[in-house]
Amino acid sequence: MKFFVSLALILFLFAGITLPQPKEEVRSVWVTTVFNLDWPRSTGANNQKNEMINLLNKLKDANFNTIMLQVRARGDLLYQSAYEPWATALTGFLGGDPGYDPIAFTITEARKRGIEVHAWWNVVKVYGTGNPPSTNPQHIVLRRPDLCKLYANEWWMDMGYPDTRTYLTNLAVEMVRKYDLDGIHFDFIRYPNPDFNDEASYALYGQGQDKSNWRRNNITNFVSAVYDSVQKIRPKMKVGSAPIGIFRDLSTCNSGWDAYTQVFQDSRRWMLLRKHDYLSPQVYWDINTCPRFDTLLIDWINNVGGRHIYAGIAAYRMASNDGNWPASEILAQLDSSRKFGAKGQTYFRTASFLNNEKSITTLIKANQYKYPANIPPMAWKDNIKPNSPGSLQIVSVDSLNYKLVWTKPAAASDGDTADYYNVYRDVNPNIDFTDIKKVIGFRVVGDTTFNLTFTTPPTDAIYYAVTAYDKGYNESDPSNTVHVGISGIDESYASSFRLEQNYPNPFSHLSTIKYQLSGNRDQRTGNGEQGPFDGAQGKTGSRDQRSDNWVRLAVYDILGREVAVLVDEEQVPGWYEKEFNASGLTSGVYYLELTAGRDKAVRKMMVVK
Repeated sequence: MKFFVSLALILFLFAGITLPQPKEEVRSVWVTTVFNLDWPRSTGANNQKNEMINLLNKLKDANFNTIMLQVRARGDLLYQSAYEPWATALTGFLGGDPGYDPIAFTITEARKRGIEVHAWWNVVKVYGTGNPPSTNPQHIVLRRPDLCKLYANEWWMDMGYPDTRTYLTNLAVEMVRKYDLDGIHFDFIRYPNPDFNDEASYALYGQGQDKSNWRRNNITNFVSAVYDSVQKIRPKMKVGSAPIGIFRDLSTCNSGWDAYTQVFQDSRRWMLLRKHDYLSPQVYWDINTCPRFDTLLIDWINNVGGRHIYAGIAAYRMASNDGNWPASEILAQLDSSRKFGAKGQTYFRTASFLNNEKSITTLIKANQYKYPANIPPMAWKDNIKPNSPGSLQIVSVDSLNYKLVWTKPAAASDGDTADYYNVYRDVNPNIDFTDIKKVIGFRVVGDTTFNLTFTTPPTDAIYYAVTAYDKGYNESDPSNTVHVGISGIDESYASSFRLEQNYPNPFSHLSTIKYQLSGNRDQRTGNGEQGPFDGAQGKTGSRDQRSDNWVRLAVYDILGREVAVLVDEEQVPGWYEKEFNASGLTSGVYYLELTAGRDKAVRKMMVVK
């Protein structure tokens, strides 16, 4: 009873809450290839390539960022394998060579659009009615009939045989070695039902175990073997599954055909054993009737074991012959997944969005997916963020056009550098880096510049900064902040030179320093105060030997000894920000000196340990 009271309270507290669009979220669809349901619906290599491009373009336009592409549907594959034949979906007959590599093509095109590709694998269900035709290589039903059983007129592999698990593991490893996929995604990773005929394998290998536990262990052993193999080959590749939507009966309302007791799928154990990175449970019920979407999803999220849950949402049930759900139901489930803490959504099927069923694509693009989302990082795979982009500058092209320019960061301690950049814009100098609406340049790839265009010359200050993302989707600390304002670049570009007081001050370790460079650098002294080193040339030599655009920001102790150089380079007019780490200094008074051409400003700092 305690659980149900708590759950009712949670649902009450979240009722009516609309959360802002997250900055990080998986937005995925299952791309079904069996029976050509989603793709390919055409024949011929060029037609199928164009169809895939159109599919990816439509998803990208609606701000999706992941596809689960069905690579193994019924014991056949979207790639040439030493183990199994080409997929029927590609040519219309099993084993037919399509004349191109669909997976390699899809990966290339998806990466251009910032979309991840996970290979969706139907594991145990390997063929439908009848027997497969002869192919080279032979279908597993013909190649190893001893490992396959006919159940309800469909062929299933018997996971009780060690050879079955070894075969499937080797098959997965073949694909992982061959393709730089973002993930592998398992479906039908279960038994069909309790009455599956596996008496022979149980007699050989059951060893007196409870049969239900033995079956669950067979699946878990396969999951563990695959995960460990994948991590050895591609440590950052994600491994996930689409389990049955009800893990175990929760109540009279939220009960039915469940994963744990009916099909022996102990996916929560996989997560606790750290042999899965995410689950996308197929919670294919609505919010208001039994079983309830919200209740079941909360149960999944509360038992995630520190890994990710992407809510499996039944978009196909908008069809008039499959539930006739309104589009509002799909959007409400999306909202619920955010409220309860899911890391994203996966929709079955892609066709619902390609066909804009009940205007779902139009609605989701205009509302819940109005802004793009970064894919959430997985800290257990990569928790080291990249270094910040360097030396952000803003350059005036003319009164309406400007360019942001920055430098690529050095490699972080794990060797990663920037895979892409996000450019932020805010009217507040303290940019809100948690708000996706502040991102005006999303996934800037292969470039360290970004163009800004105004319809009229900017008059109010607008602030910009850049962050870097690595391949694990870790975001760096932001670059320095720059801004435009009066007459295109802020008025400081024309006349003002300023060194602001560091903040916090006094401080023990870290403090932020902001300064402003003018466009007319002449013989004058900026704001600030004199230090004991006033008039010194520091370690840069005569200023006359430097360009007027050369900037130096240094720290001196009370005796005038230079203890740190924070900036020593050419910089264009604008605002800049540097972080000063005083962990190596003792307590006392220190001085900041900013020189730019013939401009100079000094500030006093207090370090207190």
